[in-house]
Amino acid sequence: MAYEAQGPAGAPATVVLGGISAGRHLAPTASDPSPGWWPGVVGGGAPLDPARDSLVGVDYLGGDSEDGLLRPVTSHDQARAIAAVLDELGIAAVSVAGASYGGMVALAFAELFPARVARLVILCAAHRTHPMATAIRSLQRSAAELGVATGQAARGLALARALAMISYRSAREFEERFESGPLSIGQPGRSPSCFPVEQYLTARGADFVQRFDTERFLALSESIDLHATAPGSLPPQTLLVSFDTDVLVPPWLVDELATRSGGCPRHVTVPSIYGHDAFLKEVDAVATLLRARTPAVEAGTPEVVR
Repeated sequence: MAYEAQGPAGAPATVVLGGISAGRHLAPTASDPSPGWWPGVVGGGAPLDPARDSLVGVDYLGGDSEDGLLRPVTSHDQARAIAAVLDELGIAAVSVAGASYGGMVALAFAELFPARVARLVILCAAHRTHPMATAIRSLQRSAAELGVATGQAARGLALARALAMISYRSAREFEERFESGPLSIGQPGRSPSCFPVEQYLTARGADFVQRFDTERFLALSESIDLHATAPGSLPPQTLLVSFDTDVLVPPWLVDELATRSGGCPRHVTVPSIYGHDAFLKEVDAVATLLRARTPAVEAGTPEVVR
């Protein structure tokens, strides 16, 4: 597992984990001045600041094998690899902030290594997957696999990503963002009509193909649907964050985790038009929650941020 660690030696350590397309680079460094995948939440002056905090980011396992055979990789596999990284760094206990797939991995880490978790922040993730979300992802994998089978791997992966983007955002955002009418009218037998939202999805698919490959996508997409942890007892300092328009991890599923956890974690639901991607888009709300303390509250009474 490739990783990036930065921040003062001996400072409180936080492992920061994002979605399947997030990587180890969290904040600008001398060798890589790019902002990282979570700007506003991680970086100078942000809640997770490498000038103050010891931060660890990773590249997920998946899509690589020495013998050319792809094998299932689980959120628990990722957690064990992260534990090995922490061992190499000499870090015994950490806070873990995980969003989307990273939240699943964080839950798996807390289940396997409870004594190593000082604080847990989970965004857009729960102890199990929603069957409707699995249905959507299964179609994404079918599109990617069909692309490989027909010699159009890039096209298949782009379509898979476009379909994913529909589930990452909300109908409300699309209504406010895109016009309904076409950008151009097609002609039978020559060219199809093109719509603003279609143009957006095509661009997102093309961008994804430039930085991902089909094998890695299939491995990590399947890993999401293999995810399952026992709600059990989460650390008292646990914050669960959901967004009201998230169709992949709806607030009621996160509340199920909170209710069934013996640790009575705090669950906050944030209104947003951005759906599952709100953890990336609602920077101010996420930053405020991360800066605040996370006292345990009575399970079954989720808070709502207005």
